[in-house]
Amino acid sequence: MAEKTYAIPAMGAGHFSMMGAISASGAMRLDVPEGIVNIGGNGKGYVLPPKTDWDPTEEGNQDGSLDGLALGDDVYLYAVQGDDGRAGLVASTNITVPGGYTAATSRKIGGFHYGRVRTVAQRYNTAIAPAVQIVPNSVWDLGHRPTCDPTGMVEVVPGRLWVDIYLNSEGSGVWPENIPVSRYGAMPLRDDVYARTDFHLLARNAGKRLPTVEEFLTYAEGAPQGANGSNDTAWAATTNTGPTTAGGVAKAVSMFNVVDAAGNLYDWLDNHLDVGLGTTAAWKADIVNVGKDAALARGQVYSYVFGTNNANSSWRCFIGGGNFDDGVHAGARSLLSTATPGNATGTVGLRCVCDAL
Repeated sequence: MAEKTYAIPAMGAGHFSMMGAISASGAMRLDVPEGIVNIGGNGKGYVLPPKTDWDPTEEGNQDGSLDGLALGDDVYLYAVQGDDGRAGLVASTNITVPGGYTAATSRKIGGFHYGRVRTVAQRYNTAIAPAVQIVPNSVWDLGHRPTCDPTGMVEVVPGRLWVDIYLNSEGSGVWPENIPVSRYGAMPLRDDVYARTDFHLLARNAGKRLPTVEEFLTYAEGAPQGANGSNDTAWAATTNTGPTTAGGVAKAVSMFNVVDAAGNLYDWLDNHLDVGLGTTAAWKADIVNVGKDAALARGQVYSYVFGTNNANSSWRCFIGGGNFDDGVHAGARSLLSTATPGNATGTVGLRCVCDAL
């Protein structure tokens, strides 16, 4: 009979603790500290043995779903019940349970994104094609993660800020409850069907928020500038007529592994101002009745106005990074402070951020 190993604190339903955090160890390895975890409810406590240089793609460490691991995949780590009181560890691209297990015999405890990585030493290097590997700052576990769903996110400020890797695309649900997602290879949503002032609600639906100017300047750091005549470093050639799919340019990666922070679509940022271009203030309805629910009464904005018959508002916001045809103007420190929140021109996209747990 196998010797039993008891983990008394983990006998309580939901218990999880580790002596540290799961972390990347090389391009395709993980270090997993020891811990204890409850799998399956009261009385189902298990020891989680430590693992060093653990390969999630190795046969026996995964459920077969990683055999064809591809750029843009999100991988989840599951603690699974063992007969001797020790938990096994299984990697899977299945977001619910790993193959061969159930919700009663497995528990999701962490994960990572498999994507492009630009190191700090490679920042702004236009000759570097970022490696495809475990994105080290995407690795999360139940004790080290954002307050929202960590899928498709990276930690940019340790212990404080997580950022969507990709410009957001449509996920599940319908307006006003649809949830945007950070997903490689999808066409980003933009301010054509939506107005820019709709984006805050999409961020809320994902449990996230809009980034500030300072946060953009941080997560975009190291992303190469665009060019007028090519899309080699960013989707920004002046001949482009629209955006490309998220992650469509291999080199368009920041040193924090955020993709398309330069080019493709501007990031909508949460910094508002009134530039006071006139001396008269007035109520404006036309800048509110835009985008989704434009036909519904939603009040008006009182701002300084200017132009013929005071037709224009001075309400402005920041956008960052440049769009699909900005050429050399697209870059990690490119900011436009004259963006009009009520506009819907198809040049601005959504990237969300989230505080750390």
